[in-house]
Amino acid sequence: MATKKKKNFFQRANASMERRGTKGSFGKATPKKIKAGLNAGGARAKKAAFAKAAKTVARRRKAKAGK
Repeated sequence: MATKKKKNFFQRANASMERRGTKGSFGKATPKKIKAGLNAGGARAKKAAFAKAAKTVARRRKAKAGK
């Protein structure tokens, strides 16, 4: 069973980005942009890793909903 902390990770991350004013600073997360961001390092790599994780979760949820 997922704990509440794990379950609400993206909600908390979204609120944090809004609070800091960084929401949307990565732009459209295309595979090419994610790969370049991961190779860049620093803050850009963190944003790219988050975008990659979010896309994975969204893809799994969409597949699960389709069943």
